[in-house]
Parts: sequence; C-alpha cells; structure tokens
Amino acid sequence: MSRYPGLNRKNSRGFASGVLWVMTLFVLASGGIAWVCTGIVANDRWPIRWLEINGVFQRVSAEQFRASMTPLIDASFFTVDLLALNDAARRIPWVSSVEVQKEWPDTITVAIEEFKPIAHWNQGRLISREGVVFPVPEADGIQGLPWLQGPEDRLDEVLRHWSDFSEVLIPMGLEIHELNLDTRGAWALKLSNGTRVQLGRESARERLLRLLASWDLLMFEQVLPPQDVDLRYTNGFAVLWPQHTETAIGTDS
Repeated sequence: MSRYPGLNRKNSRGFASGVLWVMTLFVLASGGIAWVCTGIVANDRWPIRWLEINGVFQRVSAEQFRASMTPLIDASFFTVDLLALNDAARRIPWVSSVEVQKEWPDTITVAIEEFKPIAHWNQGRLISREGVVFPVPEADGIQGLPWLQGPEDRLDEVLRHWSDFSEVLIPMGLEIHELNLDTRGAWALKLSNGTRVQLGRESARERLLRLLASWDLLMFEQVLPPQDVDLRYTNGFAVLWPQHTETAIGTDS
C-alpha cells in the first residue's frame, strides 16, 4: 500500500479531468470538421458559377462543349468532378486535347484543341498533323484532302512515301490526290491532274523520278495529261492517253 494515499487520489482526479477535457475537445473538433465538410460538400455553398471554354474552333463550337459539360458543374468548387468534365469534352468529335482546371472561387476553365486534318485514311477516318488517326462522322465527305489507303499497320510507311512522292512531284506542278498501298506492297497514285500512276512494289521513288525526267517530253504538244502511266517496267513506261491510245516510252535508265 502506498505511503501517500492522499497524493494518489489527487492524481487520479487530475487524470480523470484531463481525460474528460481531451474527450470534450475531440467531440468539439469532430463536430467542427463535420460542419465544415457539410458546408463544403453542399452544392449551394461555393457553387460553380462560370464555365469558360477556350480554343480556336473550326470544326466544333464552344456551345457544343457548354451543352455537354454544363450539367456536370452542378456541384461545389471542392466536389466538382474534373475527370467527368474531361471525358465529356473528349466525346465530342474533332477534339485532340482537353485541359480542365478550377479557378477560385467559382470558375471552371476548359482549354480545347482540335485535330488539324492533313489527309483521309481508308474509310471514315482522318490523319492529323501529328500523324494521329481519328474518326469523325463526316470524314468521307470532307473535300480538299488527299486520300491515303493501305493496311492499318503500315500507316507510318504510307505517310513517309506520301512525303517522298510529293517531293518528287513538286517540280512537275502536281500533287497527290490519292495514294494506295495494296496488301502485296504495290504503290499506286492518282495525281491532281487526274493521271493514274502505277509504281509497283520495288524502287517506287526511282520509278517516279523516271517519269519526272520524261515529263516535259511526254507533255509536248499534248492538250490533256495522260490517263494512265505504268512505270512497272525496267527501262521505260507505258502511257494511256484520254483518246485510249497507248504509247510505250523507253528510257536509258
């Protein structure tokens, strides 16, 4: 037994008072946190009042994004779902990138970038300047873009040859209207003047250069360009004119 019973009773009362005080503070703190959280979560506290849509739009409009995203901002500044807003914007055709941010105290800003198409790819899809294939409902009806076709897994090869062939055709004042790579690996072109060109599977660029070297002679005193040019020959090529007269052209190379 303790030699100082009075001291023990005093310490016990002090300890009990301390525990009671800590519990009281805990209850008050919990209530305060719950009150604050309730105030934050409630939609009528810190509501989102402004939705800013920023971007340079040619294929879509800011109104389309507002219609899709406005129902999702019925929340407080602290609880609005930015991921849901991002997904809603990306579901709109032509959207390349989306950045959604909150600005205190009541604004959501959305930065939109559109795809910039450079060519058609097969059916129903386009190719962006970054080489990304993307679908849009009206893709096949868009005018003024070259049409590239080929196996899905050879897109990079088609783009590379499109660039190479275009470089060769510039001195002739011609552009590629259609470029096709078939499953056998053979290349074919349709030029902006309507001429169809068969290049075959091997040495396609060199064969096109052969046509370039003979183009001025080929077009001498001709009113219309060739209908078809077949370059799949070792030392020459065959030409079909609009009057359906076939001509064989020999070269030294």
